[in-house]
Amino acid sequence: MAARVRNEDSAMEQGRKYFYGIRTKKNYRRAFPLLLDAAQHGYVHAQFMVGFAFRDGLGTQKKIAQSRKWWASAAKRDHPGALFNLALDYDYGRGVRPNLRKAFGLYKRGAELGDREAQCNLAVAYLDGRGIKRDLRKRNDWMKRAALQGDPKAQYNLGLAHLEGEGRKQNKKIAEFWLSKAAGQGHVRARKSLRTVPESEIARNPHLR
Repeated sequence: MAARVRNEDSAMEQGRKYFYGIRTKKNYRRAFPLLLDAAQHGYVHAQFMVGFAFRDGLGTQKKIAQSRKWWASAAKRDHPGALFNLALDYDYGRGVRPNLRKAFGLYKRGAELGDREAQCNLAVAYLDGRGIKRDLRKRNDWMKRAALQGDPKAQYNLGLAHLEGEGRKQNKKIAEFWLSKAAGQGHVRARKSLRTVPESEIARNPHLR
């Protein structure tokens, strides 16, 4: 039994190295059978990676249904990446009929687990009423959580919310703070928004430079 576990651990580790190119060249053809074996033996991160391989045709044929199957397996065990990608499938109809309520539930679970991308998309769902009743208070709460974790999309959207006074009192100073955070991470639209900031304001706030 112990030898079997070691073999499965080895398959997972070798597959991961080939997949990500850790101390070796990326080789998806070698990675895929190793990861599939690990996934079939219940390794949750392997299930997530096999889902990616099937989605993008990495070392195997592109099979969207198989991708969703493996992500669903990993999502049942609360893998944040699987929850998020499965939510995107149902949100945007990637190879499946769109189901906004299902997407919302998956985003919400990922957000509760602390995934910043899920928190940001959950906030957008509350803003637009996608799969749930529109709720600006909850939108602001989840967007701030994602922004505090460093998500540039959330920082940009939170900045705009403060700039435009959407669902909260308008506050230009806070808006500029979050826009600058997003811009510092390369968010193009945040950089464009900051170009409208008066030079006098930039001088008073060094972090806007």
